[in-house]
Amino acid sequence: MAIKRWCVMQEYSAYYYEEGSLARKVEISEAPSREERLRERERQEREKRQRIAKNRKRQLKALRRQALIFSVAVVMIAGVFASYVHLQTSIGKSRSNINNLKEQITVLKADNSAMKNRIATSLNLNSIKEKAMTQLGMVYADTDQIVYYNMPDDDYMNQIEPVK
Repeated sequence: MAIKRWCVMQEYSAYYYEEGSLARKVEISEAPSREERLRERERQEREKRQRIAKNRKRQLKALRRQALIFSVAVVMIAGVFASYVHLQTSIGKSRSNINNLKEQITVLKADNSAMKNRIATSLNLNSIKEKAMTQLGMVYADTDQIVYYNMPDDDYMNQIEPVK
């Protein structure tokens, strides 16, 4: 592959061709005129300005993309924070509700114990017997009305039909 190099020497320019490992061949031609050099310099400066403008546009685009990503990240973090606060408040409400329910259980247990004590004190078997005999007409059984029987231990039953 030939590589062309240019160097300026007063009025002449020399182009060197490199062909692999061969010796250089020199081709001498006249140096470009001042106008050509100015045009070339202006073209290079124009290309440089265009590259700079293109790089600025690319950087601005990247900056906008980064700002968008940053904004999305901030919104996501704010959402996570809001959900964390919401969870903490709901946990606090649940704990408060649990404490209220425990208090209600304590009150109901105390009421239940008081009711058991009231029932136990109001149950007097003598007063029940007295009410049954006077108001309901209960009488004790006579000795000839009582029947005793012995049940042998080896007795058993067979079920013929299912119980309805």
